[in-house]
Amino acid sequence: MLIEKIQVQGFRLLEDVELLLEPTATVIVGRNNSGKTSLTEIFDRLAGEHGPKFRLEDFSAGTRGKFLEAKAKRDAGGTPEEVLALLPAIAVTLTFKYDPSVGELGPLAPFVIDLDLSCSTAVARIEYGASSASLATLFDVQEAEAGSDAVAHFYRQLRETLPRAYRISVTAIDPTDPTNFRVLDGTGALSALVQCGFVRAQRTLDSSKPSDTAVIGRLLGTLFQTASSMTAAESDQALAAALKTSVSQIEQTIQNDFDTMVKDLLPALSAFGFPGLNDADLRPETSLNVETLLSDHTKTFYTGQHGVHLPEGYNGLGTRNLIYMLLQLETFHKAYRARSIRPGTHLVFIEEPEAHLHPQMQEVLIAQLNAAVAALSAKYVGEPVWQVQFVISTHSPHVANAASFEAVRYFLSSTQDATGARRTKVKDFRKGSVAIPQEDREFLHQYMTLTQCDLYFADKAILVEGTTERILMPRIVRLVDEWLAPERKLGRQYITTIEVGGAYAHIFYPLLDFLELKSLIITDIDAVRIDKTKDKQRAVKCPCAEGEHSSNAAIRSWFSVPKGQQISIEALCAKTPADKLSRYRSIAYQVPEDGSSWCGRSFEDALILANPERFGLPEEGDRGLLAWEMAQDLSKSETALRFAIQEADWAVPKYIKQGLTWLSEPPPPPESPPSLAGVGAGAPPIAAGSNDSPAAPESSAPQYDL
Repeated sequence: MLIEKIQVQGFRLLEDVELLLEPTATVIVGRNNSGKTSLTEIFDRLAGEHGPKFRLEDFSAGTRGKFLEAKAKRDAGGTPEEVLALLPAIAVTLTFKYDPSVGELGPLAPFVIDLDLSCSTAVARIEYGASSASLATLFDVQEAEAGSDAVAHFYRQLRETLPRAYRISVTAIDPTDPTNFRVLDGTGALSALVQCGFVRAQRTLDSSKPSDTAVIGRLLGTLFQTASSMTAAESDQALAAALKTSVSQIEQTIQNDFDTMVKDLLPALSAFGFPGLNDADLRPETSLNVETLLSDHTKTFYTGQHGVHLPEGYNGLGTRNLIYMLLQLETFHKAYRARSIRPGTHLVFIEEPEAHLHPQMQEVLIAQLNAAVAALSAKYVGEPVWQVQFVISTHSPHVANAASFEAVRYFLSSTQDATGARRTKVKDFRKGSVAIPQEDREFLHQYMTLTQCDLYFADKAILVEGTTERILMPRIVRLVDEWLAPERKLGRQYITTIEVGGAYAHIFYPLLDFLELKSLIITDIDAVRIDKTKDKQRAVKCPCAEGEHSSNAAIRSWFSVPKGQQISIEALCAKTPADKLSRYRSIAYQVPEDGSSWCGRSFEDALILANPERFGLPEEGDRGLLAWEMAQDLSKSETALRFAIQEADWAVPKYIKQGLTWLSEPPPPPESPPSLAGVGAGAPPIAAGSNDSPAAPESSAPQYDL
């Protein structure tokens, strides 16, 4: 049994999102404050150890106004059902995939309510919402004083009444008929079905600080607790019993010694002769608890030489992080095995596992997690394999690119309305990547893995052809920033530069559109003419003025040039900025400099035409031809280093300057996510099993749906 899909509604930025889970590991990527941590947090609130402690601020900004709508409806005499339908709720809907041929469904049984024998899914909805009985608690509060802000007063009151009025409910939903559902009694059935584990991003392992001494100890204490349960494996129970025996022996030794020595320290109470003071002879007893010893009084050391052992804090941060994660996995696994009725699914959330790990370790992390699961399961011969699904949130391109495209979920946060409220949209690579040919998909994955491409985490991107442009780009950005407004300076934005070559840039177009990432593609016009001097015609490089058409694949793809046809240099030079724009993307290729009719073919001759004095370009003659000929003798690496380091103030070629100016502007708003549905506490449960999203608005620019 596996969790196939998660839907979250009404929680912080996760106003209405859907997330498909992989059988083993699902990788969550995205920029900061895009809602990744919120996904872990809501599961911790609903299924964690601390219970559902929600606050008003936990409700999505786009749904909080519904409290006011519900109050207005109630004040106007609306029925309880009408008021409940308006109230927001925080909800998680889980879709489970199981084998219907298995007769015994175990903890899933209460959630299977459909009558279709071939159905292989079950749906559970966990909702934090109000009820008719709690409306008075929620709304019957002291009115605001005259002249004060009534709305602010209502929200202040709501912070106090909300925890008393809202409760957790669990509902089983028929996946074949969403109108058929059953509200379960309490949360016990859900706890038996799903077990969650959390490895937080903030983890400290340092025995040098008092607050951190028990980190490993607490994990050991938890391991002992699970090993001591009656439902634990026999080997674990034997180990726990041995620990208890050792502690008991320690207790006896202490007792024998203390009984003699401590008594001498106590006063002879009988000497006071108080009436009625019987049994005045005191006997000290010492009680030791294994769990307390492990959790509160255990420090870890690394074995040294000659009795000199190193404290835990003496090891590297990366090593300590790995030890912590492995011990957590062991703890989760023991807790799973110790359950009398083992849960059908086990979710383990890992936040930023890359902390302090070197890049090579990050690249193999997911594979190592799966190997650890297999090793832990192998200890229990004849028992079912540990059914664990990892949800890994990361900011590491090494971790992200090590996963397949299908395992990546991209979190995108955006402002959706005039109020400025932000919400998250989840971009699912499993659904989206089908639009990319398999060959291109493999190329993208291999390229991003090899180059450690960080497209998942950038605010904007620049795609360049070669090494020269990549080396020069930081310098070019600084030059362009000199005349940009402070709020638009590129140096203050997180922009990633990727070297893709002229033959491959177009392969990235669907990916960039899928990420809704504002991107500038800087490429060469690559003018060619047809050489008919030989038996076989062939296209040869030439100055732009002599060119018949462009051989650039990125340009041909941009303007949707049919196979077998060409686009002329004249037509390319006549293209307007609007023609070079496709919503999130813009393309930049050589254009004549201001006051000139000469156009470069490549970056090098465009650089010469933009800086004629620095290159000694004659004022007379065909400057375009002269710049092209001069560029043939330039060393790309030497030119890049010269203008990146040695040269101070030089002119950026016009086409790059125009492109970067466009890139400096705010990106267009992301496409709207699916509309909010079914978040009211009194509304019927949301339909399960639908992955459809509304179609994007039509545009004259090419549309891609990765």
